Amino acid sequence: MTTELRILDAVVVGAGPGGMTAAIYLARLNRKIAVVDSGHSRALLIPRSRNHPAFPEGIEGTELLRRMSMQLQNFAVDTVIGTVRRLRRCEARYFLVEFTGGRIWAENIVLATGLGDIFPPIDGAYDLVRSGHLRFCPICDGYEIAGGPAVVIGATERAASEARFLKSFTTDIAIATLGNTLDVTAETMDRLIDDRVTVRCERLVRCLRSEHGTVDLVLEAPTALEKVVLYSALGVRPHSQLAERLAVALDRDRRIKVGSHQETNIQGIYAVGDVVTGLNQLGVSMAQGEIAAVAIHNRLRERKND
Repeated sequence: MTTELRILDAVVVGAGPGGMTAAIYLARLNRKIAVVDSGHSRALLIPRSRNHPAFPEGIEGTELLRRMSMQLQNFAVDTVIGTVRRLRRCEARYFLVEFTGGRIWAENIVLATGLGDIFPPIDGAYDLVRSGHLRFCPICDGYEIAGGPAVVIGATERAASEARFLKSFTTDIAIATLGNTLDVTAETMDRLIDDRVTVRCERLVRCLRSEHGTVDLVLEAPTALEKVVLYSALGVRPHSQLAERLAVALDRDRRIKVGSHQETNIQGIYAVGDVVTGLNQLGVSMAQGEIAAVAIHNRLRERKND
């Protein structure tokens, strides 16, 4: 693909569900676009999503992205596999996207760069996520706990909040700090006691896969936590560095602030998906991609009429 000195209507940075939805909509609006993707979408970790509408048997993250990629290919959209190294405004009207092996000029940018989960210090944690034995999202799969025991890894207010959230799905809940001191307010501790959430502060010896997506947590204690649904609540790292370098406004958690049309404080830059402040769900990311695409289309129409 030739990328030198092309001036496109938009470049989408990131090809997760939000980014690809934006690209599909822009292509269907007959806009000249390209997608630059590093190939590390968070959706690739999803073993099976059972709460995404229209998939009664659930769908794997890899399969969802494969289908969306096929749909995008129907419009002959250029997709560059690479990492964006630099993004800058070179003129009042255009942005320059520089990536491994090339560069592209565009009037609009969609940042769909996502975020990364902070993994717990467990051997093979990545593989445990892919197999469904270590989870990050009780909104996504809390229903499948079905009253069984659940354990949240963490030692902060975040872990306490997630443990209390699990009350919708089970009454057998524990927080495992893995040797750390639980750092919460007295008020939070009282709530955990009222909710009968157990706190285990022993160090982890090992984590063993058990049946039906559960694990056995062997701690430095006489008894293990057996056949538990395991969640990590150690936080996330938003991939907002490109936005920050362009002086795009970020929230305190370093996710990107956007308006009702997914626009940022920098004209021509939009953001969608998990890198945006809000609920991290597939459907939300896709809806944001749709909104951003239509906003870009309308912005281009208005500029043409100036």
